[in-house]
Amino acid sequence: MQSFDRFKTLESDTFDVIVVGAGIGGLTAAATLANRGKQVLVLDMHYEMGGCATVFHRKGKDYEFDVGLHYIGDCGKDGLIPRILRGAGIDDGEIRFIEQDPEGFETLCFPDFQFAVPRGYERFREKLLEAFPKERAGINRYFKMLQQVWDFMGIHSRPLTALWVLPRSWMLMRHAKSTVAQFLDTCTQDQRLRAILTGQLGVYHQPPSRATMAGHAAVVNHFLQGSYYPSGGGQMFSDKLGEVVERKGGKILLRSKVERILIENGRAVGVEFSNKHLGKRVVKADAVICNADIKQALLGLIGREHLKPKTVRRAEQFEMSPAMGVVYLGIDMDLKAMGLKNTNYRIYPGCDYEKAYREVFAGAFPEEPHLFIGNATMKDPDNPAIAPPGIYNLQLMSAVPSSPQSWGVTQAELTDGSYRNNPAYLAKKEWYARQLIALAERVIPGMSEHIVYQEVSTPFSVTRFIGSEGGTSYGLAFTPEYFLHNRPGAKTEIRNLYLCGASTRTGHGIFGAMTGGVEAAAAVSGRHVRYQVMDIGTRAEAAAS
Repeated sequence: MQSFDRFKTLESDTFDVIVVGAGIGGLTAAATLANRGKQVLVLDMHYEMGGCATVFHRKGKDYEFDVGLHYIGDCGKDGLIPRILRGAGIDDGEIRFIEQDPEGFETLCFPDFQFAVPRGYERFREKLLEAFPKERAGINRYFKMLQQVWDFMGIHSRPLTALWVLPRSWMLMRHAKSTVAQFLDTCTQDQRLRAILTGQLGVYHQPPSRATMAGHAAVVNHFLQGSYYPSGGGQMFSDKLGEVVERKGGKILLRSKVERILIENGRAVGVEFSNKHLGKRVVKADAVICNADIKQALLGLIGREHLKPKTVRRAEQFEMSPAMGVVYLGIDMDLKAMGLKNTNYRIYPGCDYEKAYREVFAGAFPEEPHLFIGNATMKDPDNPAIAPPGIYNLQLMSAVPSSPQSWGVTQAELTDGSYRNNPAYLAKKEWYARQLIALAERVIPGMSEHIVYQEVSTPFSVTRFIGSEGGTSYGLAFTPEYFLHNRPGAKTEIRNLYLCGASTRTGHGIFGAMTGGVEAAAAVSGRHVRYQVMDIGTRAEAAAS
């Protein structure tokens, strides 16, 4: 395979399209356009492309930890993820998807009961009816909402289906601006059932009282198509997309910080960036796609002077999602022999999810956090890079505050990077790790005595590497106020300037960001790109049958 320099050289100052930010959304847009003949330049400040879709190694190459892809839905043969990859020039089979346990890809653990969420609408519904036979009407109502959201999603790529779908979407229309809690109030008052139906709230980090119901339904739909993990981790997406860009004549330049997007007479014409080897450079293009943090994009790279006053005011008031803390572990236990399965364990202190989020929103660590346990060794069993033989690679995650004072540091220390050596910060990280490990022992008893590797990532790590506001990987808050058309779209008020990423209309996560990349590519190259890549009409019809 041909090798391409990604750090030192740039032989042209003009391209068809410049993509600012090599996150998974930007790379999807770049590869989709490159696959259609566009000459694309991708710029990123990090030394690795992919944003959150990357892996990192520790102890030489003994451990490989995934930064942001913990599981992803809809990767079956006709799933949306393979469709997006094909549209970006990646053939079936180039990325191998491993399905998690179809009988329980998500295991919700409460103090006095557990529930495993299976693949498929009917199987999930059957399990709920078995556990809650008196709640049939409410369960059926919940699944009707899921179906209406699924059908509505198909309109985007097949507009004519709106003639059939919209008259049958009365429930969705009525609850388009409802929170999850408001909708569930019309279904059931059973607290256990409500806790199960909202047990995947860690995917979007909002409590039921604040989360958008329509968005929640979209998330549930996504994973009920099956939950998967790509062999090799999230880096596989980034690497393969990057290869398409370069193979098709484009350029990826890393460790290159974009200083500003150039606007002339109300349209984007290029960017100015700095690079250690190239100095300051100006590059021109017919279109610019910005995959940067939404606040930094609008208020920094583009500049307030080029935006309408109402756009500036709105951007200044954007509410971002909470950030996450992560404890990366290697443990010398045989978890498969202990009965653990290829599932995501979510440990909750009870059926009321509100308290922990109230504490996080107030800038405090929750007394009883919600814990996610990801088991990379079981998700990717044939990958020798995951961990040494006999060692299991785990990730423990929870929502955390992102203010400097919450972690015992100052804003000045964050700015100059000295926070990493602050004793108070190091002590807080150790305390946080102990808290999550103690919770994880509810599922893996005795694991604290078997830790052979440990590392903690905080919101400041995310900000340092991908530049996101408040260290969040989730973009704008997942609330009715920031759902669908209340979020920025791919097109902007500036001609030839487009957006993609976790805060745009398609939402956050690997799937949302990749879909946003397709939207940006379609905005540049024409709607036919979206129809070709994102046609989910046939699958919507199949789901309804």
